[in-house]
Amino acid sequence: MDITKVGKTIAYLRKRAGYTQKELADRIGISDKAVSKWERGQGLPEITYLRKLSILLDIDTDSLLAGNVAHHNNGWQGVIILEHNPHGITAGTRIYDKPLINYLLSYFLLVGIKKIHIVCGSNDSDYIEKEFGSGADYGIHIACHHDLSEIVPEENINYMILYGRCILYGVDQTRFFLKAMVEKNRLTIMALPRKTGSLHMSLDMRVLDSNKPEALRTQYDYSRIPFLFIPASMMSELSNTESIQGFLNQHEAFVEMLDRGFVEIEAEDWNNVQDASTFMRIVQEKCGMNVYCLEEVAWRRGFITLDQLKKLGEKKVGTEYGSYILDLYERMNKE
Repeated sequence: MDITKVGKTIAYLRKRAGYTQKELADRIGISDKAVSKWERGQGLPEITYLRKLSILLDIDTDSLLAGNVAHHNNGWQGVIILEHNPHGITAGTRIYDKPLINYLLSYFLLVGIKKIHIVCGSNDSDYIEKEFGSGADYGIHIACHHDLSEIVPEENINYMILYGRCILYGVDQTRFFLKAMVEKNRLTIMALPRKTGSLHMSLDMRVLDSNKPEALRTQYDYSRIPFLFIPASMMSELSNTESIQGFLNQHEAFVEMLDRGFVEIEAEDWNNVQDASTFMRIVQEKCGMNVYCLEEVAWRRGFITLDQLKKLGEKKVGTEYGSYILDLYERMNKE
């Protein structure tokens, strides 16, 4: 373990998250001198602090101690599949204060993925291209396709695939995504505990735990959520399969299991949209932050500069959403 590298990683992530050394120390319950020693490579965080530190800095503990920051981005691309929705739910449908597509894109930015393919109909592609263009203003590249087969798999590239209008919220979410991305040569799915249903009932396949290569059995009922992590070698096969379920039925998959307390709402009808909007409103009002603010995520991930963040906020001036971005700019610009 390279202590100096770990220290530089903590310093980078602290600044990216917008904390001073004292603010980070206060949130952990230690002195700012301790944080300073970590960042100068003169010591490591005690194990009792690692969990809270990883949450505050939005990184998994393994990557933190290895000194790796968003280390998956170069080997991964993202794919969003938006099939036709009979209820008229589109990429631009508002989920409280922002369009649905902002939530979906944020998942990929959170784990450092910059190149994102979106498979969708003409109406959705027109909206996305009007709102984001190529994605350059956000430091990313967006390409719209009308069919999955239009995506040409690249050598040594893996794909994180979202195949639904999924609103997912939970503590330390990015860490679970990153864990699912560790093993690049296998199919990995994600699941979370639910009140009803089970993982084995929802999947006609043998599901394997990431750490134990035998059929998975748990004390809870788990259900699959619409995220896949696959190597490039599987992309062509997926493109030629009639459905995601059909593809999954043909393969054994490893599963990354989310903790209890995660909330997933599939915004596939207007009741779901209302539920998701109400949930996000409550979270934002009680927590005092804007959840899945794409502009903030892009800045905190280092994809754009603080000045670029300001320009994005100015495009939405006069709205509460725009005010949040500009207030963030003002706070960070003073430090």
